[in-house]
Amino acid sequence: MEKLQIILTILLLIIEVVAFAWLIIDIQKSKRNQAKIIDLEHQILNVEDSIMELEKVIVKKIDILIEKKSNE
Repeated sequence: MEKLQIILTILLLIIEVVAFAWLIIDIQKSKRNQAKIIDLEHQILNVEDSIMELEKVIVKKIDILIEKKSNE
């Protein structure tokens, strides 16, 4: 009976070590994925900035056209 308890304790210890290693690996993968997500968010922000600049140019041109129409 005592031998069985030792075997079960060792087995449980091995399972805990494997689970802990798996958790560490999963955390590292999550950090890599988080870095990719942050990089994509920066790219999206850059695209949004470009779009906003283009919109400003469009609005200015529309204002100029409206002003020209008003002066005619």
